[in-house]
Amino acid sequence: MDFGNAPRTAPIGGLPVVPRNEVVATQGSVSVDLPPERTVQSAQAGEAVKLDLRAQEQSAQDRASLARDQQTRAAFERRSADGQQRERQAEQDLDAAVERRIVIEPRTRAIVMQQRDRETGETISQLPDETMLKLRIYSRELADRAREADEPNPPQVERIA
Repeated sequence: MDFGNAPRTAPIGGLPVVPRNEVVATQGSVSVDLPPERTVQSAQAGEAVKLDLRAQEQSAQDRASLARDQQTRAAFERRSADGQQRERQAEQDLDAAVERRIVIEPRTRAIVMQQRDRETGETISQLPDETMLKLRIYSRELADRAREADEPNPPQVERIA
């Protein structure tokens, strides 16, 4: 009967390890069971890498190229800023020319978003579109007729005068 975690040692089978004299062990090395032709040794550390990051003088051509790049970048930024300004102005003009409304269609009880021209009153766009609204009205009428057909008719009283 075994109680607790008593360590058990099991014999390891295999070839006996033979120390090799031709391999020199260095500090931090690990012994391995490889044949001598497959043994890998770490390389000796060399000198630290030194980088010289001193700024070198640019030639006249390099400075001219840099100046052209800066001018091109400045021109691009001016054009981008002008384009953004034009886009903002176009949006403001569109907001001034277009009236946006949200309406509830009474026959379908659907929410309809309309964009209308302020000057002419013409509908520019509408969600859902007119075709979809007509389809909803038609399907609602069919459903109402089917419901009426399924209900029993109440007794009718005739009055003759």
